Amino acid sequence: MPLEHLPNAPLVEAVFKIRFPAEPSVLSRMEEFYSEVRTDYPQVFVPNPNPTVPQALLPWQFKNSSGQRFVGISINSFSYHVLDYKDYPDFRESALPLAEAFCRQFSIGELKRVGTRYINCIIVIRAEDGTIPVRQFLNFGFELPEIVPKDELEDIHVQFASRMDKGRLLTIIHHERPSEGQPERLIFDLDYSLDKDVTSDRLREHMDSAHACIEDVFKQFVAEQYMRFMRGETI
Repeated sequence: MPLEHLPNAPLVEAVFKIRFPAEPSVLSRMEEFYSEVRTDYPQVFVPNPNPTVPQALLPWQFKNSSGQRFVGISINSFSYHVLDYKDYPDFRESALPLAEAFCRQFSIGELKRVGTRYINCIIVIRAEDGTIPVRQFLNFGFELPEIVPKDELEDIHVQFASRMDKGRLLTIIHHERPSEGQPERLIFDLDYSLDKDVTSDRLREHMDSAHACIEDVFKQFVAEQYMRFMRGETI
């Protein structure tokens, strides 16, 4: 069964992203690109100043009427975000025409990175002793000195980058406490980018490769008990 067809899949955001050498005309001719997308993405969001990032590198966002899908562009990046994810074919066929039009508009051929990012939100119920039963959800643990319990975790914030094939996988697992009506949860964030031999005329191929990599990683990362829950089985 494809992951997107799982009735209890935890995916909350999918992103297709491109990084390329800085192209200043993205700012000077932004209205040309916006005129092409404004019918479907009429809401314009100007980036807030960030003292640690040059203003030109902060993305402008064009959102659809519901705010559930949006495009982000800057002088060195393009991204497409989906908060109402249906399935991968829908995600790809929504993202690719915009990415390809953007690259044509600004004559972007050489790329630095192309990839996909999938952010998952796993609702957590603590064990009776107050710890987070991470292994009920993810095949993940630590090698620690014997004096330190491996699985009796009260909090977790982990980030690591791994070299895989022609790209780089960034994995983030962090705990969020309940707040403003939101339940306690684990954020499981997989971000894979190809960074070798990537060009704008092969975006479909690159996107498919990145998606396939993350899907394989996700399947191996998720514990069998939680996979049964995602399938809708009683556990």
